[in-house]
Amino acid sequence: MRLVCLRHGESEYNLSGLCNANPAVPVALTPEGRRQAEAAAKRLRDLPIRRVYVSRLQRAQETAAIAIASHCADIHVDARLDDRNTGFEGLPVAQYMSAMRSAPDPFSWKAPRGESYLEMVARVHAFLADIAHVDEQAVLVVTHHEVLQAVTGHFQNLSLPEMWEVWVDNCEVLEFELR
Repeated sequence: MRLVCLRHGESEYNLSGLCNANPAVPVALTPEGRRQAEAAAKRLRDLPIRRVYVSRLQRAQETAAIAIASHCADIHVDARLDDRNTGFEGLPVAQYMSAMRSAPDPFSWKAPRGESYLEMVARVHAFLADIAHVDEQAVLVVTHHEVLQAVTGHFQNLSLPEMWEVWVDNCEVLEFELR
């Protein structure tokens, strides 16, 4: 099965540099984010996508709706695809990054009410194990940057520091083979 992954389009919080992992906080795509999703739809239009997995966050769901408009696909919302709960909801990403970098073990560190990078990677890898049994030619996953770091790390056998270095642009398409 071909696993096609798509990072959501540019969001209002991307422009503002703020953290968001709470599905109850609506963070929409910008006009540029919608254009990015439309361009992704053109790249995906010829793939046999009949099943889509998406996080609970608005920006990912908006991107998915635009990206699969020409497909007859079932959409499955899965919380394991949510952005990492940094514990810095609504606060600057720079503040979260500073706190993480100053920790003795940044990948195990977590803020109060947050989730460590290691915990996020484990939930993403559990999702990948579950969908390995799906009987489809191609599956689309619409999710977030750090989640896609974990997906890439899974398929490329990357260490946590190597995963952290993976960069995925808004509406960038990644493809992997699930066996």
